[in-house]
Amino acid sequence: RVPVDDPATHLELTMIHEVMVLDHSGPELALIEAGSWLKLFFYSAFIADILCPLRGRPLDFPLFALTVISIYILIGLIESITARYKLNMVPKFILISFALALFALIFSMGASL
Repeated sequence: RVPVDDPATHLELTMIHEVMVLDHSGPELALIEAGSWLKLFFYSAFIADILCPLRGRPLDFPLFALTVISIYILIGLIESITARYKLNMVPKFILISFALALFALIFSMGASL
């Protein structure tokens, strides 16, 4: 989700996925919500696996589940505490995201040497 707000639009329409949710109901809405849940779960599981990889020990799975739940709580706290950026902050937001991605690429290439 991109934390950017355009004050000229309705709050529900500032994020593309919210418009998609508003346009559907019934089974289609259930599939959209299930897809959103699965995407969040897989990203969280990926991050949790990096933080505490499963090695077959007895306490690995509960620790993994606790890490995923902690990621959910952290996402909820961040989304509820932070305000949305104004629309004129979008270029800075994209530049910072690009710089972080470039740093991660350089770091991962250096780690493989």
